[in-house]
Amino acid sequence: MYKRSEERMRIARNIRLIRELRNYGQRYVAAELKVGRSTLSSWENGVSEVRIETLIRLAEIFGLTNYRQIIDFDPDELFRKKETPAN
Repeated sequence: MYKRSEERMRIARNIRLIRELRNYGQRYVAAELKVGRSTLSSWENGVSEVRIETLIRLAEIFGLTNYRQIIDFDPDELFRKKETPAN
């Protein structure tokens, strides 16, 4: 049986979350990447592995400065309460 790695699943989740946070549809992102929507879907579901060149292009489409921001994206960080500095 085909096994999906933990890292692949994290990257897949992050691609989907970042895309949705940007309010981009799969069709838009797929068109920008010049791939089919089903290909993007397979990356977002962890069915197939995303090549580094694609991650670099995704980062550009998402307006990120580096592809590592996709890999290291922490959705929990969005909801953590920021500590206010002591006066």
